[in-house]
Amino acid sequence: MANHKVLIPRRTLESLYLKRKIPPREIARLFYCDRMTVSNRLKEYKIPIRSNSESRMKYKKFDFSGNLQEKAYLIGFRIGDLNVYQTNIKSELIVARCNTTQSVQIRLMKRLFSKYGKVTVSKGKYSANINCYLNKSFNFLLPKYKKVPLWIGEDTITGVAFIAGYTDAEGNFLLNQLRARFKIDSYDVEILKWIVNCLKNNDIHVKFRQIGKAGDLRSNGTRFKHDIWRLNVNEAFSLKRFMEMIKPFVKHETRLRHIEVCESNIQQRIVNKTIKNETN
Repeated sequence: MANHKVLIPRRTLESLYLKRKIPPREIARLFYCDRMTVSNRLKEYKIPIRSNSESRMKYKKFDFSGNLQEKAYLIGFRIGDLNVYQTNIKSELIVARCNTTQSVQIRLMKRLFSKYGKVTVSKGKYSANINCYLNKSFNFLLPKYKKVPLWIGEDTITGVAFIAGYTDAEGNFLLNQLRARFKIDSYDVEILKWIVNCLKNNDIHVKFRQIGKAGDLRSNGTRFKHDIWRLNVNEAFSLKRFMEMIKPFVKHETRLRHIEVCESNIQQRIVNKTIKNETN
């Protein structure tokens, strides 16, 4: 007896394979046939075959918005806190990842990337690994920039968004001797120099200096891998201007909470008339 040709309607196959991204092996189970039959129907209907890497993508992904402020923020955040890689040169998949001990970082990563792709969290005993699975529209995150891309500095708003992203990754707002302060300690000397110049152009007093050399012993017993630099904003009214400038773009819950603490500190000192020339 001759074998009957398995009927798989074209529209159904297009929906399952192209829209729902179901692999041929699973489609074959739905129609009680083998994988080769599904592959043959794909060829007959001239349905585009997904690449191997695209076929391995388990989760649906969406293109980056194209918003330049968001892009600048993400580049700043990536330089400070993310490892981003492509599984191979032909891959459709880009992975942005980090390791953290803080739940606020997990929430931030989800807020930044879950609208574009799957975000997974693998919790260990002391920390968690966060992986964000993105498509090729995020290839702008692949370079580990040593200098700020020129286009970011061409517009004030994108420049501020970049600083906010880098601050969310590396910055600290704090009280020291009952006075509000801001600092970044980083190996990224060219990035810090760019930020210093940007802040000075906005009439914000900044201190910038080297605080350690490669190989120097740290307080925790380890050694610096590279020369390390510190950016400070100490003067009260400069810090107030700085916080007002970047606050609309800051997304890290801890940074926002600490900004509010520093704002309250400065406001109280204004009321008490205790603010002096604080450039140290």
